[in-house]
Amino acid sequence: MKNLNLKNKKILVMGLGLHGGGVGIAKFLAENGAQVTVTDLKNKETLAPSLKKLSGLPIRFVLGEHRGQDFQNADLIIKNPGVPDDSPYLAIAQKNKIPVETDVGLFWELCPSKNIIGITGTKGKSTITTLIYQMIKTENPDAKIAGNIRVSPFEILEKIGKNTPVILELSSWQLEGLAIHKISPPIACVTNIFPDHLNRYQNMEAYAEAKKNIFKFQKSADYVIMNYDNAIMREPSFCLNLKRIYWFSRKEKI
Repeated sequence: MKNLNLKNKKILVMGLGLHGGGVGIAKFLAENGAQVTVTDLKNKETLAPSLKKLSGLPIRFVLGEHRGQDFQNADLIIKNPGVPDDSPYLAIAQKNKIPVETDVGLFWELCPSKNIIGITGTKGKSTITTLIYQMIKTENPDAKIAGNIRVSPFEILEKIGKNTPVILELSSWQLEGLAIHKISPPIACVTNIFPDHLNRYQNMEAYAEAKKNIFKFQKSADYVIMNYDNAIMREPSFCLNLKRIYWFSRKEKI
């Protein structure tokens, strides 16, 4: 793992949640000496399973609300991927020039291996992520799996070496966190794209654009695997400028 001095840094985790991501990053930060505050709009009863996993750690909790002063006084804010970018609390952080990061973005910065496969899609991404992991694990027992599959990448970080295969399931929101750094995994897979999360995205085009971040910043030697049967992926506006595409199909001979 790359060195990162977290000692006594005031870090605010925005959104603990119940799916493991908030727990993973909060635990990692606290165990590495940061002064961690976790804030979530949910109350302690709702968050009880996550809070139990953090029991005994030196973490301050602000639950049932967000407070403006917490977003003014932090050295760094880690936002849950589900928090919209137009949150007024993030605007407070921006006004005070406080950097905002996501757990996946920070993981990418610290991960010693760049042997990373990223999988996204509206449907089937957990199944494909697990399948790829199991296939690779038969050849390389050190392979690791994490991401939107309810395993925080920070649960596996200290077990990753320079050449460890890392298989990440990535949601559209997590991909937006990587896009801030202009990062895409060197090997990417898109299972399919159908209308979804349209309460977060203005329209289908905006949702598809978020998914494109999985390959948008790939280098010339990188490649993406996509579903030929999903018409939106064949549209020039979606796959324009991609040089290394491998298609799969159940209907056509590719």
